[in-house]
Amino acid sequence: MKISASVIEGLWDALPVVLGCVPIGMAHGLLSQQAGLVIWVPLGMSLFVCAGASQFIAVSMLQSGAGPVAVVGTTFIVNFRHLLMSASIAPSLALWTKRQRLLTGCLLTDESFAVLSARFAAVTVKPAEAITLNATIYLAWALSVSTGFHLGSLIARPEAWGLDFALPAMFAGLLLPVCQSYPAIIAAVAGGVTAVLLTLLGLKTWAAFIGALVGATVGVFFGGSEQGSVQGSEHIG
Repeated sequence: MKISASVIEGLWDALPVVLGCVPIGMAHGLLSQQAGLVIWVPLGMSLFVCAGASQFIAVSMLQSGAGPVAVVGTTFIVNFRHLLMSASIAPSLALWTKRQRLLTGCLLTDESFAVLSARFAAVTVKPAEAITLNATIYLAWALSVSTGFHLGSLIARPEAWGLDFALPAMFAGLLLPVCQSYPAIIAAVAGGVTAVLLTLLGLKTWAAFIGALVGATVGVFFGGSEQGSVQGSEHIG
C-alpha cells in the first residue's frame, strides 16, 4: 500500500508534538493512578475529551472530592478556547468536504492548532495532512496516558523527573515559529502577560481563555494597523 505524500507530511508535522506530549501524557496517567482513579477514567477522558489542561484540572478536582457537575462545568469553561481556535482556522477549510472538516475539528488540540496555523499561513494544506496530524497526536496522547498510568506505581515524585515542565516547554516551542511578525509577537506577549497576571490573581480557570481573547484582539488591532500602513504606502507610491 502506497502512503500519500500528504499523510507523510502529517506524520512529519506531528513528530515534534508527539515528542513533547508523550511525557505530559505519561505524567497525567501517573497522577491519575496516584489519585486513586481507575484506568478507564484518564483513558476515557483522553479518548472523548483529549485536552491536556482540562484533564489535569479534572484529576485534581476528582481527587479533592468535587462532584461530576463541577468537573464537567469547569472543563467546559477551560476548553471553551477551542471555539476560538476552530473559528480561526475555519476559513482555511472552506473548500474541504463536511466530513473532512468534521474529522479535523473533532481532533483539534492546542498543539495541532499551532502547527496547522503555521502551515496554513505558509502553504496549501491538504485534508489528509491535517487529519493525519490530529489523529497521530490523539493516539500518542491516549497511549502515553495509559502507559503513565501503569508506570505510576514505579515513580513516586513525577516533578523530580521534570515532567511537570514538559507542557509549558512544548507550548513555548510551538509558539516561537508562529511569531514571525510584530503583530504576532505583540499578540503573544499581550495574551501571555494577561494569562499570567490573572493566574497570579487567582483566576486560574479563566486565565487561558481571557488571555486568548486579549491576544487575539490585540493581534487583530495591530495586524489591521500594519496592513493599513502598507496599503497606504502602496497608494502613495
